Amino acid sequence: MKTWRLDRLILQGFKSFGERTVLDFPDPVTGIIGPNGSGKSNLVEAIRFATGARAHELRGQELRAFLFQGGEGKPPKGFAEVRLELSRGAERLVVERRIEGERSQFRVNGRPLSAKALALHLAGTGLGRGGYAIVGQGEVGALLEAPEEVLLAHLEEASGLRPVAEAGRATEERLKEALALLTTKEEALREKKGRLEALRREAERARRARELATLALTLKRSLLLARKEEIQAEMAEAEARLKALEKEEGGLEAGLRGLFQRREALQREEEALRERLEAVRLGLKEAEGLEREAKELKRLLEALDRPKPEDPGPPPPVPEEAPEALRARLRALREEKRRLERERALWEEAKGRYGEALARYEERLKALEEAQREREALKALLEEKERALSALEGLAEERRGLEALLREKEASLKALRGEKERLERLLASGADLQEGARRVRRLSGVLGVVADLLEAPRGLEVALEAALGPRLHWVLTEDEEAAKGAILLLKREGGRATFLPLTLLLRGRVPSPRPAQGLLGPAYALARLQVPAQEEAVRRVLFGDTLVFQDLDSALAYLRSGGRERLVTLEGEVLERSGAISGGRLRGGGEVLLLRGRVRALREEETRLAEEVGALRQALDKTPAPPLLELKGEVAALRARLSAPLPPRPTPPAPPPAFAGEERLRALEEEIPRLEEALQGAEAYARWQLLQRAWAEWARLEAERAGVERRLQELKTRLEAYAPLREEARWLEEALGEARRALALLKEEEARALTRKNVLLGERERLALLLARREATLEEVERALSELPEGERIPGSSRALAQRLAQTEREREALGPVNALAEGELARLEEALAQEEKEVVEATEALLRLEAEAKAVEAQYQEELRKNFARFQEAFQRYGEALLGARAEARREEKGLRLLLLPHGKRVRDLRLLSLGEKTLGALAFLFALGELQGGLPIAILDEVDAALDEANLHRFARFLASGRQFILVTHQKRTMEACHALYGVASEGGVSRVYSIRKEVVHDA
Repeated sequence: MKTWRLDRLILQGFKSFGERTVLDFPDPVTGIIGPNGSGKSNLVEAIRFATGARAHELRGQELRAFLFQGGEGKPPKGFAEVRLELSRGAERLVVERRIEGERSQFRVNGRPLSAKALALHLAGTGLGRGGYAIVGQGEVGALLEAPEEVLLAHLEEASGLRPVAEAGRATEERLKEALALLTTKEEALREKKGRLEALRREAERARRARELATLALTLKRSLLLARKEEIQAEMAEAEARLKALEKEEGGLEAGLRGLFQRREALQREEEALRERLEAVRLGLKEAEGLEREAKELKRLLEALDRPKPEDPGPPPPVPEEAPEALRARLRALREEKRRLERERALWEEAKGRYGEALARYEERLKALEEAQREREALKALLEEKERALSALEGLAEERRGLEALLREKEASLKALRGEKERLERLLASGADLQEGARRVRRLSGVLGVVADLLEAPRGLEVALEAALGPRLHWVLTEDEEAAKGAILLLKREGGRATFLPLTLLLRGRVPSPRPAQGLLGPAYALARLQVPAQEEAVRRVLFGDTLVFQDLDSALAYLRSGGRERLVTLEGEVLERSGAISGGRLRGGGEVLLLRGRVRALREEETRLAEEVGALRQALDKTPAPPLLELKGEVAALRARLSAPLPPRPTPPAPPPAFAGEERLRALEEEIPRLEEALQGAEAYARWQLLQRAWAEWARLEAERAGVERRLQELKTRLEAYAPLREEARWLEEALGEARRALALLKEEEARALTRKNVLLGERERLALLLARREATLEEVERALSELPEGERIPGSSRALAQRLAQTEREREALGPVNALAEGELARLEEALAQEEKEVVEATEALLRLEAEAKAVEAQYQEELRKNFARFQEAFQRYGEALLGARAEARREEKGLRLLLLPHGKRVRDLRLLSLGEKTLGALAFLFALGELQGGLPIAILDEVDAALDEANLHRFARFLASGRQFILVTHQKRTMEACHALYGVASEGGVSRVYSIRKEVVHDA
């Protein structure tokens, strides 16, 4: 993607540039150098002026301050003009600004336009007002001292949010003023509303009192009318009820007479049925006795019904002894037998335990003997293993020594290789070589740079590097064609170098110094070059007749004695043939050759260490690792086994005593079967006797059962003759019950009729009294009605109306005295309040709208600021790493923005605690990160921002200049000049600034 570039700057009559001055910028990095006061910064201000800066932003208060004020032989100018030519691919942009008198005019591509339109054309270049492409003197320092809120303002400006933030703050002020005015109006409105509420309550009380009085009068008349109607209705209802009662009384008299007649007939019928039923019941008394006898006989018959017993058969023999005695004797013998069997079982168990104890005794005795034999064998084996272990420990100690030495050598070799690789990478990058030499040293036909090809003896690096000077960065080529190709490449890509083709070598004069104190020899003879041919001739060309001395005093003595050669000392002092002496602290002096000498020494040391490591590994291979741990484990196991105690010697067991009841047990086994047989015979005879008695009892019961059955048959025949009489008694009982129930119903009906008659008599007397009272009340109500005025009637019952009237009268009494004029005053105050409330509502709505708009703007502002802060954070981290090699971080704080930097190897994070050089690079990272928010900074114009940088920071700054954007630098630093592709020098002659193009190699050789 093409980006904007500044191709040319033309100015005339601007400040110290009275003549027309043209500066072309075709290269990526252009430097502007010159003494203080020569006008370098005026070039930067001219670019600012052309891109829209105001007078007070450019160290001036009015436009006339930018006009050329004249010099020696140069009159003042009445106009000033600055022209910028920019390009982006095929696109061209020409920006002009001209001052004539008190006015200035902008032109873009020849057409006049406003400053705002100019800013639109410059978008994407970083050169417009508010851009960060131009960093002037003191701006970095001012940025470092800026508080957090100012840093946040820079972020807002870069994000295009500064107008939004200013508008938000102005809106907040307007909101506060509107809120204060609204609060005053609302306070006055609340006071009037308080008065309004008091008047409203008074008016309401007066209106309510008037309404209650009217309502009470209406309720009284309505209550009297309701009472009159209720009394009339009640009297009509009572008269109608009297007539109904008289008619109902007559009906009751007739019904009572009929009930009396029916009651007498039922009483006669009941008496006849009761007499017949008593006669029948007397006849059934005998039948009830027969039934009870039959029930008793049936129960007896069931008790006599038993099964036929077993036939006893012939009688068995009579026993000699009763069964009970035989059973007692048999139980005693069996108990004795069981006791003897238990004793014999215990004896057999003791005999078994004795056998087991005897076997265990024999086993323990055998184990003790085996343990004694095994201990003797273990002692012999332990002695043998200990002798073997002592021999292996010697071998292991020797192997451990070899392994420790091998680890030490391998660690040294690893560290040495790491150091060698780091230095080789440094040498391969060419960081310590000039840019031109670094770019061409890998080309075909190029033998190398003198610094890479030269081998300096130890201790002579500083002297030989001082002797070579710029020739240390010469490039050796095979022929002049290779040199020409390299020069063409440098013209295309940038850079400059000196080439020495081997085909163009001229034989140098061989120095023949006379002997002198401190002389080490000719420089060419002390060094070696890694070239395929003409090595000595190349050394003579490079070193010439330079001689190397031990120190400056011996060199000066040689020179004073008539020596005419070029002299150098071991500390780097150079004595020219003209007598000039160069000395002092040479920045980086001797480091180029020392570095390469260090690499050669590291390679030699690596070879030596690698051989030693190989020899140690071979020795280890010849000395295998002995099984020391295994053998130690075996010895420890043997010692543990020997330390275990032997088992104790066992004691033989005692045998149990012999069993003494064996003969008595055999006698019991013979006697018990005989007694069991005699018991069976005795029990059989006793059973025959029981069966014989049961057979005789059954025969007697059978005879008795036959007699009971005959008597039951006789009772059944007699009871069947009483069946018709039972049926008649059942019918009579039912008929008597019906008659009694009917008689009871008639009595109840007669009692109800008499009760009703008495009730009717009492009600008729009450109604007559009520009519008399209601007639008197009606007269009183009509008299009260005649005293009240006519009016509407309120519907409702008298009770409801009376309750409502009482409530109305209580409400009126509760109101007390009222203000009759309050209603008129209330109407006037309400009209005034309505107008003021309308004004407050309108003001509140306007305030809410303003507050909503402010919140919307604030939300949009915060969202945009969050997005831009994320972009800025990423860019700040990237530029912090590129410029300072540090981890950069920006934090949003309550007051604003806080910058933090963590350089490698440091724990300091606060920008204010870093060195001045680190602060400067950190501030540049901040400015470039802000430029990313405006689309990036394809062009960067820096006015002496590197003044405070030390060597390390200048090196980082120089690397950053190769980032791809266009840089225009005003500088005094040599390292920065070396990084520039082109240089312009500014000089002041008679008060007029002039610009000169400077050859780059002059800076390199300076």
